[in-house]
Amino acid sequence: MGLPFLVVELDSREALRRCVPNLQGFRAILPLDGAVSIYAYTLDTAVDDQCDVQARMFTPRMTEDPATGSATAAMTALLASLQGKTTLSLRVSQGVDMGRASMLWSAFDAASGSPVVRVGGKCVMTMEGTLEV
Repeated sequence: MGLPFLVVELDSREALRRCVPNLQGFRAILPLDGAVSIYAYTLDTAVDDQCDVQARMFTPRMTEDPATGSATAAMTALLASLQGKTTLSLRVSQGVDMGRASMLWSAFDAASGSPVVRVGGKCVMTMEGTLEV
C-alpha cells in the first residue's frame, strides 16, 4: 500500500493514549522490512468518538503525525485481510492525543479481484511551494 510502516494493534484506547516515542526502542527495532515509522491503532473506541479506529503514528525523529494517509491505507488493507473481507470502510481518528485531531475515511475493495484502498479526509494547507527542474 505504499510506504512501509510497523503497524501495531493495541487492546485499548488507554494503551494508545499512553504511547510515547522512545529513541532507544526505535533504534533497537527499526528499520524493519523497510519500515522506519510506527503506526499504532486500536479498535477500542467509544460511541462519542464517532470513529471505528483511533490511531497514532510516530516517526524516527520522535515526532507524531496528526494524519497519515499512507499508514491508514496499510492498516485498512491489513484489517480487511485479517477479517477476511473483500470490502471494508473505516473512519479513522488520528492526532487526538497530540491536540491536532483529524478524521480520515478509508475504503478497501477487492471485490474485482484486485485490491484497491482509498483514503480521504479534510485538510488545512500548511505549506505551498514550487519546484523547478
